[in-house]
Amino acid sequence: MLNLPFEPSQVAAAAGPLVSVVLGTDGRPVAARAAGAIAAAPARVWETLADPTRFASKVPMIHSARVDGDRVRLDLKFRIALFSVGFRLDTRMSRDEGRWLELRYVAGEPRDTSIRFDLTPAERPDRTVLYTSIAFDIMSLGWLVKAFLKHHPEIQFGVFPGTALSLLDAVRRSAEP
Repeated sequence: MLNLPFEPSQVAAAAGPLVSVVLGTDGRPVAARAAGAIAAAPARVWETLADPTRFASKVPMIHSARVDGDRVRLDLKFRIALFSVGFRLDTRMSRDEGRWLELRYVAGEPRDTSIRFDLTPAERPDRTVLYTSIAFDIMSLGWLVKAFLKHHPEIQFGVFPGTALSLLDAVRRSAEP
C-alpha cells in the first residue's frame, strides 16, 4: 500500500469515515484521502472496483464510464445551481489484483487527475478497509469554477474531501449487500 493516512485498525474502529486533506505549497488543498470500513469481504469489494463502469453510476459527478483495455474514459457532469457543466477525462488504469486500483490522467479535464483505491482485509473476514484518494487541478475546470472559487475560496477546502468521501460511499453502496 502507498502511504496510507490511517492504520487499518483506526479505520475499522472509527464510528464513520476518516478524511485527510493534502495541502499544496500555497496552503490550499490539492488532494484528499478517505478511509472507511465496508461491510463486505475484500473479494466482493474488489469485484466492484475491478469494473469502473459498475460503481461509476453511483458516483454523483460521473455521468458515464467506458473501459477499453487499460484506458478508462469518464464523462463528468458538475451541477452548480441552475448550470450543468460537462467534462471528459481519459485515464490509464493500473492495478494490483485484489489490493489497489488507480486511474491516472491521460487527457481531458480536470487535468492531473489521480483516483486511487486501496483495500485491505479488516479483522473480520466479512469486512474490508477501503482507502480512496483523489487529486486534480481544480483550476483546470474552467471560468465558472475559477469565478466561484475567487469569491468563495473556502469551498476549495470541501471539494477534495467531499469527492474522496463520495468515491468511498459509491464503492460501499455497490459492494455491501
